[in-house]
This record gives sequence, structure tokens and C-alpha cells, in this order.
Amino acid sequence: MWTWLANTILKFRFIVLGAMTLITVYLGFKAFSGLQLENKYGIMLPKDSEATRIYKDFKKAFGEDGGTLVIAIQSDSLYSVRLFKKWKELGDSILKIDGVEREPLSEAHLFSLENNRQNSSFEIHRIFDPKENNISAAYIDSLKHVIRGNPLYKGLLYNDSSNVSLMLVSIDERYLMDKKKSAVVIDIEELAQSYEPYFGKIRFAGLPHLRVIIAKRIQNEMYIFISLSLLVTALLIYFFFRSFKAVFICLIVVGVAVIWALGSMAVMGFSLSILTALIPPLMIVIGVPNCIYLITKYHQEIKEHGNKIKGLIRVIQNIGIASFMTNFTTAIGFLTFCFTNSEKLFEFGLTAGLNVMGVFVISLTLLPIFNSLVKVPRERQLRHLDRKLASNLISSLEFMVLQKRRVLYLSVVAIIGLGIWGLSTIETAGQLTGDLPKDDQIVSDLKFLEANFGGSIPFEIMINYKQPGRLWKKSTLERVETIQNNIESDTLFSKSISIVNFLKFINMVYYGNDPDRYELIAKRDMLRLKKYRDNFQLANSNGGFSEKELVDTANTTLRVRCQMKDIGSYEQAEVTARVHGMIDDIMNPDKKRMEYLFSKSEKNINLYTDSLLSEFPVLYNAVSEVIADGNEDLQFKFNNDPETLKKYIGKPGFRDKLRTAINNEYFDVKITGTSVIASEGTRYLVNNLFSSIVFAIICISLLMALLFRSWRMVAVAMIPNIVPLLFTAGIMGFMGIPLKPSTLLIFSIALGIAVDDTIHYLVKYRMELKTMKWDLKQCVIVAIRESGLGMFYTSIVLCAGFSVFMFSQFGGTQALGLLIGITLFVAMVTNLLILPSLLLSLERRLVTKSFIEPYFEAYSSESEIDWSMLSLEDNPSPSEEKEPKP
Repeated sequence: MWTWLANTILKFRFIVLGAMTLITVYLGFKAFSGLQLENKYGIMLPKDSEATRIYKDFKKAFGEDGGTLVIAIQSDSLYSVRLFKKWKELGDSILKIDGVEREPLSEAHLFSLENNRQNSSFEIHRIFDPKENNISAAYIDSLKHVIRGNPLYKGLLYNDSSNVSLMLVSIDERYLMDKKKSAVVIDIEELAQSYEPYFGKIRFAGLPHLRVIIAKRIQNEMYIFISLSLLVTALLIYFFFRSFKAVFICLIVVGVAVIWALGSMAVMGFSLSILTALIPPLMIVIGVPNCIYLITKYHQEIKEHGNKIKGLIRVIQNIGIASFMTNFTTAIGFLTFCFTNSEKLFEFGLTAGLNVMGVFVISLTLLPIFNSLVKVPRERQLRHLDRKLASNLISSLEFMVLQKRRVLYLSVVAIIGLGIWGLSTIETAGQLTGDLPKDDQIVSDLKFLEANFGGSIPFEIMINYKQPGRLWKKSTLERVETIQNNIESDTLFSKSISIVNFLKFINMVYYGNDPDRYELIAKRDMLRLKKYRDNFQLANSNGGFSEKELVDTANTTLRVRCQMKDIGSYEQAEVTARVHGMIDDIMNPDKKRMEYLFSKSEKNINLYTDSLLSEFPVLYNAVSEVIADGNEDLQFKFNNDPETLKKYIGKPGFRDKLRTAINNEYFDVKITGTSVIASEGTRYLVNNLFSSIVFAIICISLLMALLFRSWRMVAVAMIPNIVPLLFTAGIMGFMGIPLKPSTLLIFSIALGIAVDDTIHYLVKYRMELKTMKWDLKQCVIVAIRESGLGMFYTSIVLCAGFSVFMFSQFGGTQALGLLIGITLFVAMVTNLLILPSLLLSLERRLVTKSFIEPYFEAYSSESEIDWSMLSLEDNPSPSEEKEPKP
């Protein structure tokens, strides 16, 4: 097959080259025109998870939770004529920008309400109008008294103790999701920064800021990584081969791979995210070793016989299947992420896995074709095969394997022990800003907002009250008020907003804007104020929220809005559970007693049902409604004769109906928001880390078993590849590098790449078994000599290639580059020292007949080649003239 493929590629090289060019142009066009920029930062949960379902239900009922851009200033002279006008001017200018949904909310953009008792409605007036003629310091002072005397705005728009004021800008989600239109956030921030001469340092927060700014950084970093990867690999290739021609050909190969990677993302409808942005530079890093193996083999062929055509045929014929297998194992390392059930990791794993195989196709076709079009390498360009450094390296490896095996084994045991120790100390992080440096401006602004307002990441509470009438009960509203008071006393949270604040505000306005009447509506006033509520159009006058944003009347669910600090995922989970328990206790104070009596009813249904109904009379109506199930006549009997219910107690199915009735009496509590979703996503990935690595090990082991037909050999072969993973885990623990979505990628990726060296070595070792007639010691040594240099070259390139990620602004990406580089370097050492040592120590226990005679050969032996099929015009070198003419 590989001989036929080699002949086909070289015979129809211009057709193949044309086809590759068309594919590249098409994918390049798709990448340029159709690739979107993903800015839903931190959302990693599977689509079908419970937390995702709740979050979707929330958005369906109340809209996006993170569409507000926060602009913060700190000034003790905001309430001066000049600055207050400028604050209003800034908000008015922002409103003119496309994508801003409504007038920004700030102290300069508020409305006052007056009670028109005659019409049973509120009259709305703008508090500050800069067009008025008599704007004096006294007038501004009066505004300050009105605005800061309103309890609703305290902690929402200003912190009077630190003189920090906020402007809240609501941005259309459709603009945030569009790569081009999302620049509205940058436009707003640049406009705001132009006012710094008046207000001093202006700070930004809110999810639109995080999403757009971080997405822009991701895109910029991708271009930087691509450029650095190309530069580093070009320098290394020239250092190895001393040939600008080799450098140029390799750069074309990896350049095409980058275009294919970006274009395939666009074709599959995937977006450029913090994960997928790593794929293009990864294709360079992974593609260059392919080129090195192929070029090294080609140079060996030229040195042996000097015939370019024969050399290129043998490159494809002998390296093809081995290169396919190594690329396939690398692809498996990425494809394992497709089974995490996380949409973002699925996109990353699938795109990377497919493009790794694309790199194989590109390198195996373009590199031989380009070499067929240029002259044979000169003698100077072949000297790398006999370099003294290379020979010294190989000699050192042979010495260690033959003379120092005990030292090597002790070293491995020590590495495993330290790795397990370090692994036990690894912590987990899941902050939205966890990948950013501590001194980054985004983090600095976020901490500023947290210090002055308690939090900035959305934390949403939904309470299902099930029956419309229950919402306006004083007991319900008082319970919600208690919840808000408890939340606001917690330093992790900001001020919360709910329907309770809405009603307090209306009550205050009804009583002449008296701050002392900022309290829940008395029962006697509830009906009187209903008409006010029905006639009232809030239009930003109550802090930027409306009743419909706080109560989903269709599903009888009320919302409590707040923000919390950006904390770690496991701490977040603990806080969420604590808050959920607190809310459940407040909203359902009788729940524990009801559940206790119901659990006892299984043994004595009559006794404990009587106890439930006597202690909680409300259950009588609830149970009767469930039993009647819409039957009005039966319901009438229940209402008129309480003894009717006793006829049903103890009958089959009654206990289930009692269970339903009890559940209907509970307020259902759900907590969601970006803070919860991001935390749950990180914990989900960490919990699935082990299964992902195990899956990768199983898949790679099965592939190697197919290749070598010896489970003993597979078991031994996996040892030098698992040890580096433990080594890296230990480093993470000792260096305090936490587990998070970015660092979780390290292990599967590194395993998929590291096993390539194992395959190359064992394939060569197996070939030597046939020629050396079971001289195992000599086979091990020859395999080191033949494969060691290539393994060393490619590992150095991979380590250098991954090191470019250390220039990232994101800590997770930096850690990924550092740790994968370390893992691959250690894997190279273990594959060149531990693997040969194990082969020598275990000797004939490993070498079975099935190992020598596999299902298929990874390196093809020399076979008949129909040279007449080829027609390559070239001036033969002197060595080529010795070959038979085609």
C-alpha cells in the first residue's frame, strides 16, 4: 500500500499539489470570513447537566445575567457642578453607541417619583437636567440629599464611605455574541477613559468587560504564539539541518496546517476560544517533528545511495505507517476530550484530533513533493547525521542502559514517590480570573469593585412559589427580606435586589419619598397600591430593574439578584450549598418536621397522617386538591365535610398523593448565575480528569497492542510514559499550580505525544530482532543508535515549541506550556533510558512470536518499485548516476 501511495504522490505530484492548494485556499477563506470569536468565558459544563438546565431556565425566564458593564470612579467631588455634568454627559454619550439597550444608570441619570393620589399613579420626573439655567452648587447639594437619601441606591450605585460611584451600562447580548459588534464594549471603555482628566482613574468590571477584553487577548495571543512557534521551530530546524531549504519547506508544511486548523473550526461552526486558540500553534509544534523524521530519513537515504527519487519513495514507504501511528496516538490524546460531555472541550478535542491527522496528510504529501522539485541535499547539509554531539549523546545513552540500570530504576522509583506526594497536595481553582496575573488590570479592577460593593460576578436565586397568591402574602415577602438581609451581611456578596425592594420603593414613594417608609407594604395598603403598581412604568426610575425582571409570573418564580466575589470552585460550591440551605430553612421552616412525620407514615399511615394534618392544617386543602384532581364535586365534598378525607387514608396510592401535596407546599429554591456555572464546570472537569486519562491510556494501549501483538510489551511500553505524568503532577503540587480547565489538558495531550517516541523505538527494535537473530542486547543498542537522535531532535523541538506558551498573559496557558514541555522532556529521557533498560532486564519474557510477527509492519521493508511509473526531471548527482535508470 505504502509503495503504491509513494508512487501515486510523486507521479501525480502537480495534481496533488493543486488539490492541496485548493483545499488550503478554501479553508483559508472560511477562516477569514466565518470564524467567530467565543467570549462566553468560563462556561465549561455539559449541556445536559442539572446546573446547565437550571441556568437555561433562568435565562429563559429572566434573560442574560451578565449583560451589564460596570464603570467605576472614585471621587469626593462628584457632587460639584462641573463633575456632575460630566458624569451625565458621559452616560448620554454612551447611550448613543449602537448596542446599548437603554440609558445608563448612575446618580446623574435617575428619576424621581411623586404620588398623584387623584390618578392613583406615580408621576415621573428626571432628577437632574443639565439644560436647566440655575445649576448651582446648592442645587447639586440638594440633588445629593435626594439621591443619597434613597435607601435603594446605597450599595447599588455608590459607596459613600469610599466615595466610589458606578455607572451601569446594559449591553445587548446579540452584540456581545458577535465578533465585530462586540467592539461596542471597547468603544464604551475608550470613551469613558477619555473622561479620566475629570474623574481620575476609571475602572471597569462586569461580564461584558471580562468577555470582550479576554476574548481580544486570546485572539492576539494566538497570532503571537503562531509567530513565535514558527520562529523557534525555524531556528531549530536550521540548527539541526543547516539548510534554509529544509526550513522553508517545513514552514510551508506547518503554515498550511495552521490554515487548515483555523478553516476547519469555521467549517464545523466552532468559535475561537481560550482552548481552540491553542490549536494553530499546537499544529506547528506537532507538525515540525513529522518534518524532522521525514527529512532525517530522506537525508539518510541520500547519504546511503544518493538517488533522490528512490530516497523519497523509501521515505513514504518506510516512515508512512510509523508516522501515521504516532500522529494517531497524539490525536487520541486530544480526542479523549470529546468524551468529557463538555461542549467546549468537545470542540477543542475534535478540532485538535482531526487536525493532527491533517498534519500527517500534509507533511507526508507536501514534504516529498517539494523535495522532488529541488536539488539533492549537499554534503554539508548531511553532516548532522555524523555530528560529534550526536555520537556522544548516543554513547552516553548506551553506557547508562548497559551499566547503570539499577541507578535508573531507583531514580524512577524516587520520581514515582515524589510524584504521588506532590499529586496529593494539588489544589483546585475555578475563578473566572484565575488564569490572569494578580497584577493584571482586569483583576485589579475586579478586586476594587469587590472591596467597595462586595462582589461583581452574577449570583442568582430563583424561588418558585407555585401558587400566584402566595407571592403577595406578607409571610412570603418577609421571608425573602430575611434572605436578602442574611446575604448582604455576608462579605462575599453585594447588595441584592428582589421584588421586596420594588415594593419597599413603591411604599416609600407613596408616602412622599420618606426614607423611613422604605419598608414592606402593610397588608392594609396592599390593595390600595395594586393600582399604582399596575399603572407604574418604571423606566429606570427604580435602579434599573422592573417587576417583570424580578418575577416570572408565567412560572410563578421570583428572582433575587446579587453578585459575589470571584472565589475558587470548591469554595464556591460550599458557599452555594450553605446559601441554599439557609434559604430553604427560611422559606420552608416546617420542612424538617413534615419530612420526619412523612417518613414515619410508612409504618402507620393513619396515625402520622392525622399528625401531619393537625400540625399543618394547610395540608388538608393541599391533599384534597391532589385527590380531587379537578373534580369540582369531589372538591366541594372535601370543603364541606373534613371527614371525607379519612375515607382515602390508607388506600393504595394515598401516600404518593400525600407526598405530592407536601411537595406542593414547599417553596422550591434554585441557585444559578455565572459564578455557579463556572464553579460547577471546573469541578466537573476535575472529577472527570481521571477517567479522561484512563481512557487515553486504554485507547493508546489498544493501538499499541494492535501494532505489537504483545500485552506484555504494551505494559512495559506504558511505564516510561506514565512516569512523566506523575512527575508533572508532582511538580504541580510542589509549585502550587492548581488544577483548572487549562491545566487539566496537560496530561492527555502529553501522553498522546510522548508515546510517539515509544512507538518509534519499539518498531525499530522489532525490526532488528529479525536481522540480529534474537541478539537482544545488540537489538537494544542498534535501536538506540537508529532512533535516539530522531527522538532527541523531536523532543527538543516539542519542548521549545511548547515553551512559547509561557509568554501568555494567562497563567493556565503558561502552566500548560511549561508542564507539557517538562513532561515531554522527561518522557524522552524515560523512553531512551528506562524502556531499553526494561527490554534488557526482562529479555525473553517480553519477546514473543506475536511481537516479532505483528498484524502489520510499521516500517515497510524494501520491495519492488516500478520506477517506470515515475517521471521526475532533475539533474542527477554523481551518486544518482550509479543507480539503474528508470
